[in-house]
Amino acid sequence: MASFTLRGLAQLDVDVDKLWISYDLTMDDTTGQWKKLGSIVLCQIHTDRMIHDAVYRDELLTEVDSLWLSPDGVVGLVDEQAILQAHHRLHPTRTIGTTEKHRTYLPHRLLSFGFTSHYDAMVEHFGAAPMGCAAEDIIVECDEIISLGQLGGGVQVRRGDRIIDLVDAEVAKPCIPFTRYLLGDQLTSEDNVAPHRAFLDHGMRGFIVGLAAHTEPVDIAVGDEFWISA
Repeated sequence: MASFTLRGLAQLDVDVDKLWISYDLTMDDTTGQWKKLGSIVLCQIHTDRMIHDAVYRDELLTEVDSLWLSPDGVVGLVDEQAILQAHHRLHPTRTIGTTEKHRTYLPHRLLSFGFTSHYDAMVEHFGAAPMGCAAEDIIVECDEIISLGQLGGGVQVRRGDRIIDLVDAEVAKPCIPFTRYLLGDQLTSEDNVAPHRAFLDHGMRGFIVGLAAHTEPVDIAVGDEFWISA
């Protein structure tokens, strides 16, 4: 049994043997039915809600060594220190959130991801868009714009023979504060925001998926491969 210090909270005891059992969650070789989009180039979490007083705050993002996924949510690991992602079931915002939305844990919205190609498009549109600023948990290197329709057959993260299945992809809807953040003007009117917010919709700002049938924690790290059903 290994212990990780949970930043700002309690100690998290993790059975490393069980974690490595997750590496045996493999499937039959389906390479012919799947398409590799690219490799993960960034893992990060946000440690609190990204919006405070209607302002989007990118300083709440923390790059991590790896992400541990379980039905309870996402935990980031940095130098053996575990940090709860803001949407984790045990994160304080689940009990002290100001709205029912913030207090509700949604296991089908476990992990978010974006693509470098989408950031290239955002840079072209807005002039600047720091990689990962939309608070996706992982960023995948890719040279094409990905639509929700391409993700409907499922998503996999692979490392050698190990496969993690991610399901029920949804578009991560862009909000007004994030759009204002990219515009560099947190006071611009909603009318001015509207066309830029529309540009960020339909997956440009990223996607959200759930964890399929994995009851033991599984980890994701930079270098893992990202596949979609062909």
